[in-house]
Formats: sequence, C-alpha cells, structure tokens
Amino acid sequence: MVFEWPYVLLGLALLPLLLLAYVVAQRRRRTYAVRFTNLELLSHVVGRMPGMRRHIPPLLFLVGLAALLVSLARPVAVLALPRERSTVMLVIDVSGSMSADDLVPDRMAAAKQAARTFIEKLPPHVGVGLVMFNDKASLNAPIMRDHEAVLRAVDSLRPGGGTAIGDGLAAALDNLAQQPAGEDGQPPPSSVVLLSDGESRMGADPEEVAQRAAAEGVLVNTVGIGQRGVLTKLGGNQSTSLDEDALRAVSETAGGQYFYAAETNELESIYSTLSSQVSWIEERTEITALVAAVSALALLIGGLLSLRWFQQFP
Repeated sequence: MVFEWPYVLLGLALLPLLLLAYVVAQRRRRTYAVRFTNLELLSHVVGRMPGMRRHIPPLLFLVGLAALLVSLARPVAVLALPRERSTVMLVIDVSGSMSADDLVPDRMAAAKQAARTFIEKLPPHVGVGLVMFNDKASLNAPIMRDHEAVLRAVDSLRPGGGTAIGDGLAAALDNLAQQPAGEDGQPPPSSVVLLSDGESRMGADPEEVAQRAAAEGVLVNTVGIGQRGVLTKLGGNQSTSLDEDALRAVSETAGGQYFYAAETNELESIYSTLSSQVSWIEERTEITALVAAVSALALLIGGLLSLRWFQQFP
C-alpha cells in the first residue's frame, strides 16, 4: 500500500500521546477512589463497577482516529482484478531438437501437454492463439475465443528444422497488433508465452523483436526446457543447446519473466501459473472511502457503546 499524501501520517504520532493521557486519567481516577475508605458503603452507593468495559469505547475512538488519519493520506492499494478483455499468444519451438527424450516422453509431447494445461485453465473470455517456429514461423491459430480449435492446433505440432526465435515472436506480435480496440479506444491487454529448447541461429534478432514488444505494450514470458549445457544433435554436424541468456534477455526487455523447466511436471506447473496470470491484472486503486468508512464505523460504535453503558461520550 502506498499513500498520495504520506505526510498526513505524521499525525499518527499524536495517538500514543492520547493513549498516555488516557492511562494517566485512569490512574488518577483510581487514586481518588482509594481516598474513600468505607469501601462497603461505596459499593452500595455507586453500584457495580464497569470493569474492562470502560476501556472499549475509548479504544474504538482511538482506532477510528487512526483510520481517519490514514484515509486523509489517500491510501492506494495494488489489487489483482479480473481482466474483462485480454489476449495471449502461445509461441512454441518445433525445431528438430524438440524430439529429444530428456523430458517424458519427449520435449515436444511435454510442451504440447503444458500448452493444453495453459489453454484449458484460461477463462472463456480470454482470446488465445498459437504460433510455431523452427527455421521459420507459422501462425497455426489466430487469436480466438474458441479454445478447442487452438487445442487442436497444439495437437498438430511436429518437430523438425532449425530455430528462429525472433521470427516466432514477430509473428505473434503481428497477430496481436490486428486485434480490434475496445470501447475505450485501447487495444486489449496482450501477452506472449514463448517456449524454446535451443539457440536462435537464423531469422530476426530476438532482442530487437523484444524491444518492439515492449514498445507495443506486449508482455513476453519465456520458458526454457532441456538439459542445461547439453548439445542436442539436429542432424549432420549441427547441434544446439538451450540459450537461457537470450530467453532471459527477451523476457526482461518485454517486461515478463524467464522460467526454466528441467522436468515435465515443472513445465506443466509453469504453464499453469502463467495461465492464472493472464486473466488478472494489477491496478492501483485508491481506497480512501473504504478506510474512511472503517473510521466512521469505529467512532459510531464507540459513541453508541459509551452512551449505552455510561450515558456519556468517552
């Protein structure tokens, strides 16, 4: 929580002084009572003592004053709110190295199952599309709310060829850019989840495409799979290994996160987490009215209890 006018919170320093004054007043009252030595007669005159109840109204007034000062500072909370409109593009590496079996049963099958988990957990109102890439990028499914159609596109993926991460990301951005603006004239919140197991050796520079994503306001999360530091044969004398530095740079440039999955269950867990993030957005919301209502409620209850029990305000 942050405050628009934080200097108002300096007034909270007065509350301990009020509490100290109350404690001193209570001790002085106890001293005056002890001066009346006929305690039996005193009990018949004043009746039953209020006990701990007498402290409740002043405590409520203190809480009310504290909440009032906090509300005057204009508190702002960062809340996770459901997105009414959002779109996400899955970008999946289908290069030849995705047939490696270091994930069960192999990388391609594990990636497809993770993508299914991702799509199945999306709310119906979230649009989703699919881009595959090897040595070139292809739009397998444009952004749509027909999730079943996108699932069928995921099932059709087959490994083969090289790795062009930049081209895959660029194809996703091209499709996201075609989404119609909303009633407010703004495009829907968009994000990309890109998975790769190799090193980009052809096509557009991934870092340059990530800069384009950042300029267009598209958040990019990247996921790396495969064994770290292990070369995977693509055929002939070619080989490839996971380029985590490049994937991390892409996500950092485009405001997202990089994730690494060494096992199939880790990959599914990552995609499940990302799916829940797509349908929520963090927004700064001023909660002055809410805190002021808490203040008014505490003051009102304290006043009513004081009138009910003692026929006076604390």
